[in-house]
Amino acid sequence: MSSAPRNREIRAVDAFLAEDKHLVDGLPEWATSSRKGEMQAIWNIADAHGIERGHLRFRCASRARLFPSVSVIFRDNPIWRVDVVPADECKYNPVWCHALGLPSKVCGNHEHGWPDNRNYVTQDGPWTLPARRPLTPQLRQLTQIIPWFAIQIHLELNSEVHSFNVPPQTDLLPR
Repeated sequence: MSSAPRNREIRAVDAFLAEDKHLVDGLPEWATSSRKGEMQAIWNIADAHGIERGHLRFRCASRARLFPSVSVIFRDNPIWRVDVVPADECKYNPVWCHALGLPSKVCGNHEHGWPDNRNYVTQDGPWTLPARRPLTPQLRQLTQIIPWFAIQIHLELNSEVHSFNVPPQTDLLPR
């Protein structure tokens, strides 16, 4: 992607994140993902005018359903992600993250936030979110993460959100 289209896309992401949004279509259903051994659910996001402009994508490995990831996808690009992982799972941040005040190594639950990754995405490389920020220890489950996430991205939640969680174990058994 050349510089001008990438810059337009960056500005569109900034505007999308700043505007009020809401979830549509009722509770999403967990289904088999295109990735082997993974379940996914998609929950569409509409702007204040009702135009669907993005979605939340929930993923979890069938064998690790208590460790989901939640991504905000805008025009087919990931713009924010939260990963729930075991407390002893650690990953390294790129060296440039030090200038953002991020630790060199992040263990446990973390986010790949737009504010931390925006400048990286402006470069002409692949659209990825390599910078990680640890989450507070209180954010351990999907039912806690979704409301926190909603505040970060200006997403109005409906009452249905409280009944959405990782897929039940019975959904993960082979049929």
